[in-house]
Amino acid sequence: MPARHSEVQLGVLRDLLADLRNSLLISMPISTALSVLILIVKLMSGFDWFALLWFVAVNLINGARIVLALRQPHGEALEQEQDYAGLSRWLHSYMVLAFMGGVAWAHVAILSEAFTVPEAPVYLVILAGISAGAVSYSACYAALPILFMAPPLAAVTVCMVIQGGVEDYILAFAVVLFFGGLTKSSFLGQERFRETSRLKYEARQHAENMEKNSREDPLTGLLNRRGLEQAVNRLERAQGPFTAMLIDLDGFKSVNDTYGHRVGDDLLLKIARRIDAVVPPGVTLARIGGDEFTLLFVAASAPSSPEHLARQIIAAIIRPYTGINSVQVGASIGICISERPCLTHMLLRADFALYTAKNRGRNELCMFDAELEGSFNRQQCIERDLKAALQSGELQSWYQPIVRLDTRQIVGFESLLRWQHPEHGQISPPEIVTTARTTGLLQSLTETVFRNCCTMMEQLQRDGRTDLRVAINVSPRELEAADIDSMILQDLAARGLPPSMLEIEITEETPVDPERVGEKLARLAQAGISIALDDFGAGFSTLASLKDGRISKVKIDRSFTKDLTCRAESRLLMKATIDLAHTLGMEVMAEGVETTDQAQILQSLGCACAQGYLFSAALPLEQALRQGQPQPS
Repeated sequence: MPARHSEVQLGVLRDLLADLRNSLLISMPISTALSVLILIVKLMSGFDWFALLWFVAVNLINGARIVLALRQPHGEALEQEQDYAGLSRWLHSYMVLAFMGGVAWAHVAILSEAFTVPEAPVYLVILAGISAGAVSYSACYAALPILFMAPPLAAVTVCMVIQGGVEDYILAFAVVLFFGGLTKSSFLGQERFRETSRLKYEARQHAENMEKNSREDPLTGLLNRRGLEQAVNRLERAQGPFTAMLIDLDGFKSVNDTYGHRVGDDLLLKIARRIDAVVPPGVTLARIGGDEFTLLFVAASAPSSPEHLARQIIAAIIRPYTGINSVQVGASIGICISERPCLTHMLLRADFALYTAKNRGRNELCMFDAELEGSFNRQQCIERDLKAALQSGELQSWYQPIVRLDTRQIVGFESLLRWQHPEHGQISPPEIVTTARTTGLLQSLTETVFRNCCTMMEQLQRDGRTDLRVAINVSPRELEAADIDSMILQDLAARGLPPSMLEIEITEETPVDPERVGEKLARLAQAGISIALDDFGAGFSTLASLKDGRISKVKIDRSFTKDLTCRAESRLLMKATIDLAHTLGMEVMAEGVETTDQAQILQSLGCACAQGYLFSAALPLEQALRQGQPQPS
């Protein structure tokens, strides 16, 4: 079995052959010219058939060496040559012809009658020059100049020794030293050439490896996002339509949390293999995120519909995995079909379809269609326009009054977002917050809402209504990620507003670092700001949130309020919640009060305050301020 050679070894051999070819095309004409000089010197002393035959032999060999150089692969053909053995045969041919040329030049000893004729110095100088020239022009490969100059220099040495004079011995010794020096120079030149060539190819190989690594996912060996982009570029000449599938794993985070990241990595590798086993030939498979995979292919090349392939992939992924028993791993898939292979265009729409599939439940798929196109364009438009709306004041804060149930007096306001989009109409507050989080504008949104709230409090303060609170919503994750607490306290101090006028409603959302959030809430509470737990009863960790002592108020979710008049269970739960809050020394307020019966039941159960359409919808600033004016007694 032939030995395998590395790309570096193959590259060095290619460089060596290229250098030999170029050198021979220069040195052979010089060799011919020197042979002409010797022939002229010889013929000056009389015609000699042997000299003529020698001249013909030398130049036949020179011609053969030139023909060999011309026939050898060169340029792009040499760069593409992968047969190491075949290239080595060219090198061996050069060696054979170099030795034959050296033997031919050794016959100069016969022409010069063992260097005893008067013209002997001329012959010796030419032989020395052609030997040194062989070293200079074949420095990349020591064997060639050594094979060429060894025969003629050996002939000179032998002739000098046979003649037996002291001067002859000295000359023979000098020739031996000359040969040794040229030999050493040949090996040094060869080493330098090989080292330079090796470094060049190692650098190229390193660059190629880096390029390959930049296109491949190191864990699964699949393409990454950059590799996928290059694959898409290669599809530009293909006939569409094109299909993109975005696969997002369900339950994978639980695997990492339960079994550790090493098991999670092994699982990703198994899932990649399962997907690869299902997809037909010609499909490009990539991993573009932690637990996200992408398929890209020409729709006509698939033997089945995209929906059928997606179901096969889901079925392959949900099969049990050895060693993972407590977590069920699944997948949701978004599919986009496009007439042109634009990766960004396709992935954005596949991602939107994926989000829709996830909202339907686990192991679902969704095809991006005309209906989703409308929703997608709406979302893109809102994301595009949100920043401008924040800067222009188009996005406003309205204020819904909070009243005491016994007197119907206003005791505060909740700040609520309002955005009348010029194209899509009224945008709901949850959609505004979600869009701000997606576009990285959440902190700017919170700062805008808070400063609007400060404007409201300043107006109330001028009206002498420092007894009223204004509430804003803040999520724990937002509080965790930014210095919201510092911004709030600094702005209140700068405006001269009492912290007691502000209330922060914390939504029921689990932060990544509860201790950090707890420290910030404690700092705000110690400053005198009321901390309310919003949507109480709608989350999963609500009771645990009540025990830390930072919460001073509970807002009962509207889902409890709406069933008070028709379900006894709702009244019992409401009563238990109100009693629990009172036991812990907290205020209680109910959301979503829309009827007088609901208000009366809440009051009878001990709930002091409420808000809802029964009392007032959210109002613009000026109208809310008028509502907050003191009522005549």
